[in-house]
Amino acid sequence: MGAEVLACGVTGKDEAGEIILGLLQEQGIDTSGVEQQEQYTTVLKHRMIAGHTHLLRMDLDPPSGSVVRQEGLIDFLKKTIPRVDAVLISDYGKGLLGNSMLRTIAALCKTHHIPSLCDPRRNIDFEIYQDFTLIKPNRAETEAAVGFPLIDQDSILRAAHKLKYEADLEYVVISLDQDGMLLFRQANDYQFLKAETQEVFDVVGAGDMVISVLAYLLAGGASIEQAGFWAQLAAGMAIQHVGVVSFTRSDLLHRFEYGETSGKIMTLEQLSRYLPHQELPLIFTNGYFDDISAGHLKFLHQLNTLNGFNVVAINSDRSISQEKGEAPLLNERERAMLLSSVESVNRVIIFDEADASHLIRTLRPVRVVKGERYRNQSLPEKDAIDEVGALIEFFPEYG
Repeated sequence: MGAEVLACGVTGKDEAGEIILGLLQEQGIDTSGVEQQEQYTTVLKHRMIAGHTHLLRMDLDPPSGSVVRQEGLIDFLKKTIPRVDAVLISDYGKGLLGNSMLRTIAALCKTHHIPSLCDPRRNIDFEIYQDFTLIKPNRAETEAAVGFPLIDQDSILRAAHKLKYEADLEYVVISLDQDGMLLFRQANDYQFLKAETQEVFDVVGAGDMVISVLAYLLAGGASIEQAGFWAQLAAGMAIQHVGVVSFTRSDLLHRFEYGETSGKIMTLEQLSRYLPHQELPLIFTNGYFDDISAGHLKFLHQLNTLNGFNVVAINSDRSISQEKGEAPLLNERERAMLLSSVESVNRVIIFDEADASHLIRTLRPVRVVKGERYRNQSLPEKDAIDEVGALIEFFPEYG
């Protein structure tokens, strides 16, 4: 998303701790606030997944009674919080964030007018989060804290009111799984945001996505309503993937522009991240696909004969206008949406270059498909096709 991130916390001096530090550093995250403590065991989660179904989760926690030294962390926070734009706390109840540490963080943020956001542990006493800007419990965590089920909007609002005033918070944000999310400021100032996704593969990581985007946007001065809208949009993207995923700013803007009409429409960056997780050979074709006809559909249907993963790249409006001297009949969004509805098309990508050479070099397809009329013509992508070792297939075209 483009934020500068500083991590603060504790790992053990063990293999899992080294992996965590390595992963953070790979992402360019400042780990100067992460301590490796000899007597601490790094918290490790194991998830057993079959397809889209989570069968079991096992946590490896520090031994009961483990002592976490906090002096160095508090010194780091005292030096760091005054110069950041937001503080995000993820409280899993593993022993680091005791009441004293939470009070210190809340006080520092309040003194320096820094937004403080917390994803709370499951707890019956949310007063430990007093003076935070907001907390973001999920449905189950909220029910545990307030002592009654969230069965309708009235009960959800009653719960939010109770949490806000007991903990003296500015906002309460409640994740409501398939029912979306509540942004609550006070009894006459709240907003229910509907879920942005109809197709759910995996809800793991959706809550983390919500609070991360909230923190990112509040740090930039956005209103809670603006932040909530984008956070819910990002959560809708997250639950369409198995496992925990991350997104770029362009990914989020792409989803805003195209909506959920098709998870098939991707940026090059998204597609490059996705392809290693599918096993079929990559089949690639490209074109304007303007004024889409039955002939186009018959051509695309033939892709299924290659038994691969079919990617169709379409020229952007700008590149077509430069080549033809006029705008396409259908804009790139309309063309992408139409192609994404074709059963034989697995992914659609829009490109801005004059030809598809860069895409071919990046995606490295096994086969590149062209219409029969190109068989005896000089292809602008020929060098790229040769470089990646792809075969060229010529399909009949239908007028």
